[in-house]
Amino acid sequence: MKTIFINNHKFEACDSDSILQVAKRNHINIQTLCYLEECTNMGHCGVCLVEMAETGELIRACSTPVEDGMKIKVNTNKVQNAVRERISDILNHHNFNCGTCVRKGSCELFDIVINNRAKKTAYLEYKDIEPDTRSAAIVYDKSKCIECGRCVSTCRDKSGTEAIRFTNLDRSFDETKCILCGQCVATCPVGALYEKTHLDRVKEALNDKNKHVIVAIAPSVRTAIGEEFKMGYGVDVTKKVYTALRSLGFKKVFDLNYGADMTIVEEGTEFIERIKNNGPFPMYTSCCPGWIRLVENYYPQLLHNISSAKSPQQMFGAATKTYYPTIENLNPEEVFTVTVMPCTAKKFEIDREEMVNRGIKNIDAILTTRELAKLIKESKMDLYNMKESIVDKAMGEYTGAGVLFGTTGGVMEAALRSIKDLTEGKSFEEVDYKVVRGFDNIKEASVTINGNNYNIAVINGTKNFVKFYNSGLLDKKQYHFIEVMACPGGCINGGGQPILTPEKREKINYKKLRAAVLYNQDKNLPYRKSHKNEALMTMYRVYIGQPGNDVAHELFHVHYKKKHD
Repeated sequence: MKTIFINNHKFEACDSDSILQVAKRNHINIQTLCYLEECTNMGHCGVCLVEMAETGELIRACSTPVEDGMKIKVNTNKVQNAVRERISDILNHHNFNCGTCVRKGSCELFDIVINNRAKKTAYLEYKDIEPDTRSAAIVYDKSKCIECGRCVSTCRDKSGTEAIRFTNLDRSFDETKCILCGQCVATCPVGALYEKTHLDRVKEALNDKNKHVIVAIAPSVRTAIGEEFKMGYGVDVTKKVYTALRSLGFKKVFDLNYGADMTIVEEGTEFIERIKNNGPFPMYTSCCPGWIRLVENYYPQLLHNISSAKSPQQMFGAATKTYYPTIENLNPEEVFTVTVMPCTAKKFEIDREEMVNRGIKNIDAILTTRELAKLIKESKMDLYNMKESIVDKAMGEYTGAGVLFGTTGGVMEAALRSIKDLTEGKSFEEVDYKVVRGFDNIKEASVTINGNNYNIAVINGTKNFVKFYNSGLLDKKQYHFIEVMACPGGCINGGGQPILTPEKREKINYKKLRAAVLYNQDKNLPYRKSHKNEALMTMYRVYIGQPGNDVAHELFHVHYKKKHD
């Protein structure tokens, strides 16, 4: 232990502590802008200055390690002036056009400018710097970038790919080996990175009398969107969101948990077939488009191990353009399908050439959680006081298994519930597989199905898959079923979810609170296994036939290819 004095107050510090860490632990405010503890990003912005009491030297609190007996002054006049000058310099190179910025109301730079009364001292023209919109998922606005380094460190520490570097930001994200998870978007303090908006195409469709516009929300949206309306964390607003969507003009309000149940029926059937055929093992889940991008770009040797089942979104979309028109007496080309997702990679997924059936795209537009919140706010609706309503049943009914897809381990748990029932020909009452729950980086277990043991693993974030793969664990024992989600925590922490400041990320266990909503829904729903979804089983009886048959494979399955050498 070491001793440090901050503003003449004595504090204990660990050997590895920085000045900033000691200050934070003792509730002493030191301003930061680039700092992001979870990604060890520090030292870029120069805003966290403090003064050495004995020499008057200004140092950066985030990257300066504590020395025994060190004496520090915080927020002195010298510090304030230097910080204000530094912020002004950042402003001089930043397109400070706040009125139309996507981060209006959630910009960390704006808050720190106001707090320090900083001003621009130079004005640059940004006419020739247009946002790079080439990617189907993520937009980069160079004129807004403050070179804080958060996107670079987030990409390194969360995706494990280092696809984003300061040296390659001139390339379209889609053309690089970026997995498009959007974690960089979620941690950008300004409006330099944001999702490719589909708001205009959704509004246009809603105003088109020839379009039958339907919508479905993903599992994790039902809790996170409440945060955008200051309703707190871990609040279930599912039925309020249904009402809001109807008020926006959608013809039918469905739920993507229906698609999740569909995925389990198809993916579970595929796993059972692999058991019968003795492989190939392990089978990897295929729900997450960020994970698929990782395999295509970095681990193409694993492509034959990926489940051929489409993601819940794409299965749902395929069904809305084939089965749904038959029950509503519609021309499939009239149906315009919108999903509300916590994810940016989903925007890329809907434009993939594989995601077309019978000449029609599966999904027409995606709104992130943030985009739906913006649409609701633009319509002057008050989500907090909105009445609750129920989902339209035809493709909205769902089970507890479907809702679990929003959190790490949820896909595995949902799959095991149905696989065990269908393989053993029984309906087991015990359906909780708590061994796959929680936010550990890598979770492993052995499950018994029909008297045989199967090794499973749940990988929480692609960075941890990189570690898992490089560890040699795959060579040490035979795994049979592996779930991978690109974002740490799963979809509840997707790149399209509400923006959280570094302070909220440190102080609020938001992933646990969001996941709790999903587990509570699962616990309280009448059916908790995907193959018990009556609306889904009706679709199979009257249109598809047996899960895994030729029609199911035509509509609900896909094979991916290697993307880069």
